[in-house]
Amino acid sequence: MRAGQLFEISNGSRRAVVTEQGATLAQVHWDGADLLARPDDHEDDYDYFASHGGYGQLLVPWPGRVAGGQYEFEGRSYQLPINAVSEACSIHGFARWLAWQPTESAADRVSLQCRELAMQGYPFPLLLEQRYAWEKDHLDISFMVENIGNRTAPFGYGCHPYFSAGAATIDHDSLHVPARSYLEPDGPYPTGKVLPVDGSAYDFRRPRAIGGERLDVTLTDLDRDDEGRAEVAFRTSTGDVSITCKYDEGIDFIQLYTGDTLPAGRRKGVAVEPYTCAPGAFNNGMGLAHLAPKASLKVHWTLSAA
Repeated sequence: MRAGQLFEISNGSRRAVVTEQGATLAQVHWDGADLLARPDDHEDDYDYFASHGGYGQLLVPWPGRVAGGQYEFEGRSYQLPINAVSEACSIHGFARWLAWQPTESAADRVSLQCRELAMQGYPFPLLLEQRYAWEKDHLDISFMVENIGNRTAPFGYGCHPYFSAGAATIDHDSLHVPARSYLEPDGPYPTGKVLPVDGSAYDFRRPRAIGGERLDVTLTDLDRDDEGRAEVAFRTSTGDVSITCKYDEGIDFIQLYTGDTLPAGRRKGVAVEPYTCAPGAFNNGMGLAHLAPKASLKVHWTLSAA
């Protein structure tokens, strides 16, 4: 298996598939519906290897792109490997390609751990833990990172699921994202300006159809309930499937991407990506965590459907 061992966890008619490579959430099957889009070439997707597009991957230790792979942190300059050659950038971190070891494996839950040691351009060793567990009415998703090095480390978390219910396109499906602002995009990078969504193509504070919008934008200033959770919903045009994600505090940015630049399977799913920092945070600093030695950071969200 190109993505290593596959871990299937279930609760009645609900099941999920997690890969050893990257602790990736590769599939969520909910009462007869597959909630996550997969790469378009199904014959090459038999083992859930996310060869392109970030399908279900964890984006650690940074989500989004680092322009030119270059950044400065605490007075030092760093050069990351360029892994998106056409864009001359480093994208979505290293952890999605590493092998993770199971620390707990049961019928309805799995936890995996990875020691990400110093990498080229990122000499900050980290201990990473990812847990998926079926609860009564949702899939519980939690992540923890600990700095096991002796220097403060820059860090950001993201996850890259594409939501779909099998339609040929997501154009007629609807989104609800309670975000009051967006980061002004300049190609794949935000300019640093935070603008109100009022009157823009990025206002999803009320549920509405995605339409023909080509989305690759970061939303922020999330409205939250009394428990501090921001609730995002995706609903199919037929109304037969409604997917809800609830993000705890710490997830302050939502990246929306309709897949228009994918090599295949464009607009067959919409990526709703929870981030703890903005794209380009290694340079713009927006939401970037500074993890001191032995410090840790936790991220939690849930996924459900009806």
